[in-house]
Amino acid sequence: MTPAKQLRIAIETCELPHPLFLEHFKPLRQRIEDAIDGGASRIERVMGPSRVGKSMLINALRRAFPESKVDGRRNVPVLVVPVPTPVSPLQLPSSVLAALGLPVQRSITTGAMRGRMLDQLKLANNRVVMFEEASHLVEPGARMPPRGAGDWFKELADSDNRTVFMFGVPRLERLFECNEQLRTRASARRLLMPYDSRIPDNMKAFHTCVATYASLFGESGYPIDVPAAGLTLQCYLLTGGLIGVLSRFMQELASQMAYESPRPLTFADCQAAANAIEAAGSRQFPAFENREVMVTEVAPAALHQAFVQVMNDNDLAVPILHGAGGVR
Repeated sequence: MTPAKQLRIAIETCELPHPLFLEHFKPLRQRIEDAIDGGASRIERVMGPSRVGKSMLINALRRAFPESKVDGRRNVPVLVVPVPTPVSPLQLPSSVLAALGLPVQRSITTGAMRGRMLDQLKLANNRVVMFEEASHLVEPGARMPPRGAGDWFKELADSDNRTVFMFGVPRLERLFECNEQLRTRASARRLLMPYDSRIPDNMKAFHTCVATYASLFGESGYPIDVPAAGLTLQCYLLTGGLIGVLSRFMQELASQMAYESPRPLTFADCQAAANAIEAAGSRQFPAFENREVMVTEVAPAALHQAFVQVMNDNDLAVPILHGAGGVR
């Protein structure tokens, strides 16, 4: 395996147990453990901007509770179900069956499909269903009224005392606003947020993520020849604090070395990788635009504008800081 391929695999398989990730992973893992132990049914919703790390959270939870066989019987304690778009009353249960790897009969009624879904979940000894991109249910063109969709999820949670996780962008909250029974049954919403440049601990955590990736480049023979502090600030301008965008940038940087022998990576290499992906930060302060603007000339206001851009793009209010970097 070439050093370039080793680098690409190392970057693509790297998962960062950073603080904002662990803040949600640990209690959600406990919820799953409780469900497997026969605890009460729960409905959890996790919302955040696109590329904030929701898929990483889902994948980590799924790996923590893998499918197995017990006495020859299939055991799927945690099932991940991608919600299609546009979604209909028939597609929701059929998506669950597809996630179980079962054939889907299209010529049956919605009620029959729901019954088959529940039977198969029971046969698989399923305790938790996690719906990825559940916000598709409240997108324009969805063929299920939000209230009806809310009832569907409530009934699924009631069946066999099952726990339901729903992941999506912030508009997922509309589903709960339209159905008071679902809302009062659910736990308080969880927000997975980008790192806020105004909060020192947030920037320290973001820097650790950047440094972790940079270490992988160095270990593979491709050290990033950019000052560590400057690399962090430029990455923040690019991402607005979104770890998913940071990961995408690092993957692109590694990919561009596919036919290169080990060598130091330059500012120009970083610039080319940044130009090849969709930035999330402010359009007013492009990242990696000028090598001279590395540390001293990156104003806090420019960093904050990158964060504000991400929040505005996702219809989220920018938190008001008070005290020693706290939010309210």
